Amino acid sequence: MAYWLTCDGVPALLSQLGASHEEFTHQQLDDLPNTPTTRYIRDVLVAAAVLPPRDDRLEALPRWADALLAHAPLPQRKFLTPFTHWYLLHRIRRAHRHRPLRASTQHQMRSRLRRALELLDWLDEHGISLGELTQPELETWLEEGPEKRREVRAFVVWARDRGLAGELVVPRAPVAAPSVFSTDEDQAEQLHRCLGDDALPLDVRTAGALTLLFGLQHTRLLELTVHDVIDDDTVVALNLNGHRLPLPPEVAQLVRALRDQRQKRWHLDQTASTTPWLFPGQEPARPLGTTYLYLKLRRHGIAPLASRNSARLALATDLPASVLADFTGTSISNSTRWTGYAKRDWLDYIASRVDP
Repeated sequence: MAYWLTCDGVPALLSQLGASHEEFTHQQLDDLPNTPTTRYIRDVLVAAAVLPPRDDRLEALPRWADALLAHAPLPQRKFLTPFTHWYLLHRIRRAHRHRPLRASTQHQMRSRLRRALELLDWLDEHGISLGELTQPELETWLEEGPEKRREVRAFVVWARDRGLAGELVVPRAPVAAPSVFSTDEDQAEQLHRCLGDDALPLDVRTAGALTLLFGLQHTRLLELTVHDVIDDDTVVALNLNGHRLPLPPEVAQLVRALRDQRQKRWHLDQTASTTPWLFPGQEPARPLGTTYLYLKLRRHGIAPLASRNSARLALATDLPASVLADFTGTSISNSTRWTGYAKRDWLDYIASRVDP
């Protein structure tokens, strides 16, 4: 808290807010530039129960969408405003009532709206109305652009279901198979460094070991709090979506050390944070960014993507999809794809389950 009070802009902003005789609201801060100073003051007010908690990533989406649509022609806005607010945002809010919005979901929503704008721009250029768009014309537009144009599927389905477009079909974008892997020797060498090199930062060693052994996605790692470390003094496990992931002793030692370190830091940061992140960012109320963690691992000689892919493939060779999903905290569809990559015959596993 003392550090942030010395930063440029913090005292002035506090004075500005204090001089107002109005009740504090999130909207007051939303009207200010989105800077680290503004975010920190919001976090302090939330931690002090002056403002109610909210999902800032989710709440930022309507403002971003309105700013984008403000530059679109009026006829396009007549389609895209209800598509954005009554379809995209409504579905996201319903799915994230009890869990924070992930950056990947935020990016997907933004991409879907941008693709819809691109399609409507193309229709205007060619003098075609949305209701007159044919399947061959839609396929022409899809083939002329990058693969991400298939994300217009959400808009096409929405328009078709409301009678605004014909019986149009946009194929789902195929999920690319992983192509970057580490050799067994590289995997073992990187894991050895994570477990034994005290010169590496503790968060790098811990995140690296969990990636190399379990193929955990960074978005999942960065959702962990100190409370997700289950420690009964004999076995240490991680809570992943309600499932316990037991840790080998050397990895458990790293996780314990990181938890203890983060707990001490959080006790100092409680004035601005209500969540004791296991991988906190520079701003106390937020975890590290996924890109920052990715680059930090690479800077210290850990290959995040190749390591994760190799670990996930090794696990998929030995585990069925349902167990792999629980074990790594990933979705069943993602785990099913990985077991398909491993091309394992599960008859022996089924036999072992029914054997007395």
